[in-house]
Parts: sequence; C-alpha cells; structure tokens
Amino acid sequence: MGLVSRFSRQFFAAATISCLLIALGTCVWWVTVAEGSDSRFEPVASGLALVAAITGVYAERRAAARERRAQALYALTDELVKNSELLAGESFLPQDPLAPKARVYPRLVQSATDAALVSGAFSEPGHDALIALLHRWRDAVHDFNRRLDLAELRTYVSQVPAEELLAIDEAMRRPGGQLDGLCRLRDDVERLLRGRYGRQPGVAARLGPGRPGPGR
Repeated sequence: MGLVSRFSRQFFAAATISCLLIALGTCVWWVTVAEGSDSRFEPVASGLALVAAITGVYAERRAAARERRAQALYALTDELVKNSELLAGESFLPQDPLAPKARVYPRLVQSATDAALVSGAFSEPGHDALIALLHRWRDAVHDFNRRLDLAELRTYVSQVPAEELLAIDEAMRRPGGQLDGLCRLRDDVERLLRGRYGRQPGVAARLGPGRPGPGR
C-alpha cells in the first residue's frame, strides 16, 4: 500500500507540473516567437492548464483521503492498546476464592472504532476485511460492556453470597466465554493491523510488541 501510494503521489505531482510547464512554455512561445498570430496555441495552452488543474484537484483529494485513513489507523491502534491494557488489568484477574468481592469493572472504549466506520476513511476497495472485523469488534465490545453493567447491578444492589460472586467470575472467564471470545477477537484485530497496515508509519510503533490476553 505504501509503495503504490508513493508512486501515485509522484505520478500526479509529475503530471500536474509537466502540464503546467508545457502550458507555460506554449504561451511564452506563442507570445514571443509566433507573436500571437497562430490562435491554435490558445486552446492548447488552456487545455493543458485545465488538465493540470483537474489532476491537481484529484491528487489533493487522494492525499486528503490518505491523511484521513492514517489518522483513523492511529486512533484505532491507540484504542486497541488502551483496551489491551484494560483487559490485562487487575479488574479482570480471577477472583480470590477465599475472599471474593464485588467489582467495578472498567469499560472498554470504542469511539475510534465507531469513528473509523462512519467516517468513510476505509471506503475505498481493499479494506473490506478491516471493515468487517471492526463491525464484529464494535458489537462484541458493546455486548461485553452491557454484561459488565448487569454483573455490577447484580452484585451491588443486594448482598450477594461468595458462591455467586465466584460463579459470576467463572462464567465470565470460562474457556470460550465472553472474555475469552473478546480477547480472541482483539487478537484478530491486532493481527490484521500488523499484517495489512503495519507498513503505515506509526502503526507498528503504536502497537508495540505482541501482548498476551488476560489469563493466558
């Protein structure tokens, strides 16, 4: 992606400058050498100037789209790192079987995911896999946060015996359960970002080394 984008920028820049220089040279020759007697050069110069303008506008739009995509990627990687830290934090460690207690869980963030999906930064062909995975990730985060709301509501509204606190924790952490599935999906997002967009400057650096999920 980086190589193609670089060649694309160079092509449009060269085309724009070339058309402008040729148009300028034609105008100078027409005025000084031909003394304006041959009107055939007027549409040539005007046409080249229009081509240069259109090419420049298209190149500017492509550059703006690349910038939006880069900013969306940076926000996604920063958000993924933040959620990884939350999932690996103390709040999601196993309960002490001898002294379980009610917990207030941190909520995972998804604002960058929402923004990336609605902004159109990845609307061009070639980003279908990322879009599909971000939809799955957003739905999983929303569902996980809702389940945390229910767990907190259950444990804080009334006195809950230790056995029920442990049961809630075990249900969340069981193999193939909600937390395990969310961590696997998080790993899928990271692998896609590293593999497909890792050459984008700043993405790999923001992700840092691979991180194991909680309890792994």
